[in-house]
Amino acid sequence: MQRQRQLEGQPREIVGFHLDEKLDWVADLECGHQQHVRHNPPWTDRHWVTTVQGRQAHIGYALPCLACSTSRVGDHDEEI
Repeated sequence: MQRQRQLEGQPREIVGFHLDEKLDWVADLECGHQQHVRHNPPWTDRHWVTTVQGRQAHIGYALPCLACSTSRVGDHDEEI
């Protein structure tokens, strides 16, 4: 059960969007992580990401953050 929960990710709200270097939309999550939100039919149907109104309507929407599920305290600390 714990493994399945990790695969689902921790729900994190979208706080903004930006385009990556390939001009794909990326959601900025409240935890500081990012997640691609591509509209790539027929595999991914997210037509809402193609318009300003659609993206604005999804601010506050929760996406599963796999990075939060797999990171642990100290994982990102630099060694001195």
